[in-house]
Amino acid sequence: MRLVISCMDYRLSEEIAKRAREGDLILRTAGANVNGLRSYLSGLDVEEVLYLPHTDCAALKLVYSAIVEGRPVDPAVEEALVSLYRGREFSTMEELERIHVELQTSILKSLFPRAKVSVEIIDVSKVKPLQRKSVYHLLKPSSRYDQEVLGAYIIQAPKREDVEADIKIAESLGLRPGRSEI
Repeated sequence: MRLVISCMDYRLSEEIAKRAREGDLILRTAGANVNGLRSYLSGLDVEEVLYLPHTDCAALKLVYSAIVEGRPVDPAVEEALVSLYRGREFSTMEELERIHVELQTSILKSLFPRAKVSVEIIDVSKVKPLQRKSVYHLLKPSSRYDQEVLGAYIIQAPKREDVEADIKIAESLGLRPGRSEI
């Protein structure tokens, strides 16, 4: 099985659709963070992982503001995302993005030691974004994208409990709930 992991950002849906194959499991979280999905991921038989983080990530901006600027975050967001970066040395967003990719890739390689893990960083300045919708959809990992979800933020996971922090991040961005399959 091939696993595709990416961010929930609305700008990425077409890019992910271009890269996804029939039968792929797609997981999309805030910041393409695999930490909250560890228990689910550890039970999968994965041959290949395609990890698709992106530039200009709102979740990493949240991490940056929490750590560098001392802004408070929800406890669930702290546990699932921000805490991974406390104690790490960075002073710019670019440094945080580099650390983020290294850390998430390391987690994936430890979860799937025999799988091929590939990373493609999507430069959103080179992506023609769709019209942004102010909603987020909770989709199953097997769901594919139709016109209804294109332009919306998409969180894909097996269970809602796995992405509670991601939902809080989506809502902190001013997004309202849309379609829910989980």
